[in-house]
Amino acid sequence: GRGGGGGGGGGGGDWSRGQAPPPHRGGRGQGQGQGRRQSSRNNNDPFPDDDFVPLTRTTNAWMPSKDNSAMAKVEKQVKGLLNKMTKEKFDKLSTQMCDIPILSYEMLTTVIKLVYEKAIGEPSFSDMYANLCYRLSQKVKKGTFIKIIESDEDPLAEPGAEVNYDEAGSGSVSYRWSNDVSTSDGEVVGPFDRDDQCIGAAFSDMKPVPRGDNELTLHRLLIKRGTFIKIMHSHVDGKYYVVFFPVSKADECGQQLSLEIFTSEIEAQNHAVKMNTFKRSLLNKCEDEFNKQDIYTDWKVEKKAYEKQKASFKEKERNEKEEELEFRRMKIKKQMLGNIKFIGELYKLGMLKEKIMRFCIHSLLKLEDYEGGLRSQTGEDGEMDAEDHEALCNLFVTIGKTIDNPKAQPYMRIYFGKIETLSNDKTLSSRSRFMYKDLIEMRTKGWKLRREVETAKTLDEIRKDAERDERRQQAQSQQGGGYGGRGGGGRGRGGYDGGRGGG
Repeated sequence: GRGGGGGGGGGGGDWSRGQAPPPHRGGRGQGQGQGRRQSSRNNNDPFPDDDFVPLTRTTNAWMPSKDNSAMAKVEKQVKGLLNKMTKEKFDKLSTQMCDIPILSYEMLTTVIKLVYEKAIGEPSFSDMYANLCYRLSQKVKKGTFIKIIESDEDPLAEPGAEVNYDEAGSGSVSYRWSNDVSTSDGEVVGPFDRDDQCIGAAFSDMKPVPRGDNELTLHRLLIKRGTFIKIMHSHVDGKYYVVFFPVSKADECGQQLSLEIFTSEIEAQNHAVKMNTFKRSLLNKCEDEFNKQDIYTDWKVEKKAYEKQKASFKEKERNEKEEELEFRRMKIKKQMLGNIKFIGELYKLGMLKEKIMRFCIHSLLKLEDYEGGLRSQTGEDGEMDAEDHEALCNLFVTIGKTIDNPKAQPYMRIYFGKIETLSNDKTLSSRSRFMYKDLIEMRTKGWKLRREVETAKTLDEIRKDAERDERRQQAQSQQGGGYGGRGGGGRGRGGYDGGRGGG
């Protein structure tokens, strides 16, 4: 699993609230407990020693629903900033985007998704969007949205096993974590004067009330007797409010919980940080987008099926189907090439590791591991199409100077050995062969481009380019006029040279 998400079991699904809690008994939990537990806890005890009345299953128990208003607001903000983003405005707008509070891992992945989609749709600006990802990663790398949850669950119990809470335990505390705890619930239970009353309410049949405009802050999270309990505090009236539900219903209520249960708080914290980094979310997105090459495979299957049946179509239907297939092919190709370019730019900034690039290269070159080395795949799995050739060349143009380092030479020899073979393969289109020849030449010249690649520019750079082009055109025009006085041959030569100058 990638994110350690999802609600965990623990027997909570067999319980719901149907009876009111017993009245609060003072003195318990302060060294005066009796019976088998002999608790020596104080008022800071995470799990009060009250013996709650066993719960009965109800069919109409209240279940909280997730509030998505904060997500919708952030999505609108990010889209607005991305639509205004230019190289000239980059510093200002990227700072504004970094200032957007990231309240959950889901919100983080949404921001990455929006930036990613923009980047692959505008490949000439991919270096700018890669820089934006780098800045965002520096801003959110601490994972301030991670929350640790105190629990009375047994870390050694089998997931989903029934739990007898009357016999369960010695009062030891375990922990889970969540990356998506909100305080903007539409309905809450309360108000209460003390937080321990909130715990009692979680095992009652009290009805929720609308939160309204009451701004709440998180006070405490715990899991008790299979029930997730979120206690919040209002600075307006000084009261406490609570939201609760069975742990087994976490997914249904839109609440992410770690599947793992930990024996120490620091262990839970370290695991949560590891599973919720910006780079992990970005890597997941890169993997998802790269694997969308399967879409092109599906397209080829559909194209072959159409070729077999097209004789039965009328001319109008044939034209419509062919236009639709070609439109989809171009769309998939643009997405694939844009993704490759963006992945390369992220790698150059250290956002992705070299082994990720090798995986991409192996996939495009149709190479597989074999006896400690690499070999070309055989059969249909080893067939490269025009898009693979172009994507591979584009990737090396982007990352060649970075990845062609001394440690990578064993790989590079294999890559360019196959590339050399492909450059002379007469079964390939001349376009693909010459792309490979250009790539080989580029490597021999220290990865220097033969011509400038289009990248994002400031308005001042665009203005200077336009003035330079205008001066060049004027010079060519004057040169062409001079040759014109010498006869037709001179004009022809002047026009030819002008054409080369503009190419």
